[in-house]
Amino acid sequence: MSHTPDTEPRSEIEAALTELAWADPSTTTDPVATLAALDIHVPDGLHLDVRIQRRDTLYFVIPPAGGDGGDADHVVDQMDLWGSGDQFVWILPQDQKLALLDLREQHRRTRDGDHE
Repeated sequence: MSHTPDTEPRSEIEAALTELAWADPSTTTDPVATLAALDIHVPDGLHLDVRIQRRDTLYFVIPPAGGDGGDADHVVDQMDLWGSGDQFVWILPQDQKLALLDLREQHRRTRDGDHE
């Protein structure tokens, strides 16, 4: 599945973020503001790192060190691929899964006009 920013918009948060970033790469510099423009509130303490993949780059995501206040021996990260063809990858610690699900639900409600 190949699409460009000016094709029919997709309903998933990943698609909305992808289309914004393709149209204006500067949106990746402040992802919290970018999501706020989509009426999505990012909870305090959740940090986002949004990158547009480069075709000539291999990305390594290093697990957190034990000195960050967590237990380095018990880090459980989740990785998932969204879509097919043009892939969106997200990686997050297991304990942030609920935050991701909440962001996705906020986007669904905004998209559907259901502002609770």
